[in-house]
Amino acid sequence: MKKILALLISIFFVIGFNLIDNDILIDKIDKPKLQKLIKERKGKILFLNVWATWCVPCREEFPSIVKLSNEFKDVEFVGISVDFPEEIETKIKPFLKRNNANFQNYVNSFSNDEELINTLNEKWSGAIPATFIYDKKGKQIYFIEGKKSYGEFKKYLEKARQ
Repeated sequence: MKKILALLISIFFVIGFNLIDNDILIDKIDKPKLQKLIKERKGKILFLNVWATWCVPCREEFPSIVKLSNEFKDVEFVGISVDFPEEIETKIKPFLKRNNANFQNYVNSFSNDEELINTLNEKWSGAIPATFIYDKKGKQIYFIEGKKSYGEFKKYLEKARQ
């Protein structure tokens, strides 16, 4: 009887853990929240990628970012989707689950695109994917527009660590 009870408890624990583990939380991000995220580095480099589910180059580079996030534990990886906030459940979460994304992702809730662009980099055209790398003090050290490979991103991160 004790073995059966222990087995049932184990099964419920595993099922319950998987339900929690697979739930991806996506928060909305606006200007104050983004500025705080950039400013409060807590000793970590920030790798910030702006993407969308409808953007083919974004979808192609995303697995490389996930791989890098598994390797560079001293870097904070953050994604900002520019899909519509009402697409969190239908498009954004399924995309993140398919790609085994293990880092924080947000959905853009800036009042307009120009505000997001200017907050990140005034030289940015708004084209995606776009990646912004900040040092441990919150200073932007790299602005990368367009799709990049795993190797290209890795070189940027290794330079950022120096």
